[in-house]
Amino acid sequence: MQNFYEDPNPWTPGDIGPVRVTNGEYNDNETRSFVYAGKSSYPFWQEPAAYFVSKPFSILLPAGNWRIAAARGIEYSPVFQEFTIRPDENRHLRIVLQRWVDMARQGWYSGDDHVHVRRGKPSTSEFLLTWARAEDVHVANILHQTVEGKRTFEQMGYGKDFRYQQGDYVLVSGQEDPSTEIHEQGHAIALNIQEPVLDTSRMHLYDFVFDRVHAQGGLVGYAHMAWALEYYRRTRPETYATWDATINVIRGKVDFLEILQFRNLGVEDFYDFLSLGQKLTASAGSDVPWGNTIGEVRMYAYTGPNFSADAWFSAMHSGHTFVTNGPMLTLNVDRAIPGDEVKVSKNRKVRVRARAWAPASIGAPQLLEVVAQGRVIRSAASHGPNQTELTLDFEVQAEASQWIAARVTSQNGGIAHTSPVYVIVDEKSFRDGRELSRLVEKRLKILDFIGGRLHDPEYTATYGKGEVAALTNELDDARRHYQNLLPAPAAGH
Repeated sequence: MQNFYEDPNPWTPGDIGPVRVTNGEYNDNETRSFVYAGKSSYPFWQEPAAYFVSKPFSILLPAGNWRIAAARGIEYSPVFQEFTIRPDENRHLRIVLQRWVDMARQGWYSGDDHVHVRRGKPSTSEFLLTWARAEDVHVANILHQTVEGKRTFEQMGYGKDFRYQQGDYVLVSGQEDPSTEIHEQGHAIALNIQEPVLDTSRMHLYDFVFDRVHAQGGLVGYAHMAWALEYYRRTRPETYATWDATINVIRGKVDFLEILQFRNLGVEDFYDFLSLGQKLTASAGSDVPWGNTIGEVRMYAYTGPNFSADAWFSAMHSGHTFVTNGPMLTLNVDRAIPGDEVKVSKNRKVRVRARAWAPASIGAPQLLEVVAQGRVIRSAASHGPNQTELTLDFEVQAEASQWIAARVTSQNGGIAHTSPVYVIVDEKSFRDGRELSRLVEKRLKILDFIGGRLHDPEYTATYGKGEVAALTNELDDARRHYQNLLPAPAAGH
């Protein structure tokens, strides 16, 4: 599988491909099955394999009983049909996929922040866009990555001149760099870049990359936050997965966290940083080829009626997103959507409305929750598998600034989560005063852990000249940011 994505075979429009195992049955890193836990990539899809087709096709089958399954992402209801082939018989089947929702018509356009395929020739761009269209993913971010000093999944270029677009479907080049071990500093993603940013002598200084990506107008975030923390907590409890986020989110260097991947939703770090007063966008990415297919998890960004890649990235930057692998989810606080601020005076009431919906064929919603400062403040549960919609509509008295988000789980394990709406009371920070001391203490312990790593010559043997000193300074700066969140001690103490 890996070789295919590094050097795609010749492909012409109309060809099928690639054939993909979809149930994560192999317990190795090539399919990330240890994260899929043996489940299929889409919650509604239980077939053992799949491939895309872009036109009518024929296939030679031996006589017998057969089953065909067809889908197009999550906005269409899948079709599953059983049929019999008799000896020397020709059968003609016509499959019609019906939309159950058209999110683009409502101004929400889907995207995948994390796809790896070497894109060095026009035919590969055509192949990738055909795949994205087959999954109904409007923005596919195709990322190079540097592994052990070698650039992989090279792109033919970066910036607007190297986007590849047909209608409202577009490929955009980006990078998954720096990418030290996931259970150490972690993997960083840069989207919508004009040129790659990586200095191998500074590969451990993530803020060096982040600042230069921002100077280009790009976005940066951390990959694998959906599963890294929980996985490494179980397998290597002595480590802190993706610990670089503890250094750079608090210093205002980060735009998004990838909180949905491989059917896993990971919100612990996301909620922590929000409750520490940091704005973050919820993002999702498939990590193809380790993920099964483009868009198996996806992020919707609200551009309004006029789509463009620039508008989509602007919406992502503003936090106008939700992530999902099945159910649709909207949230409004007064008239605000995710990413917006609602500025009010103390004790004014704000109206919160959340809606989750999907047909049973995709995964009818089972539990809809609205969370504020990481705590559930209202929920609605399904009365049964045939209930296709859950809603909440209530008022909250804004006693203090807070972040509010919505999340939903479906009957089949599908998941969706919004970015937050920020309720700002009397211009004060939305950090969570109730949990602040605990959250600061937690992050300071991680900084202490990192400091211990940096004092271990064996651990830092591969670091470039000056990197340890620079990272130590970053630790000190991050520590000051956390400590400055705490109230000053009372006089005489």
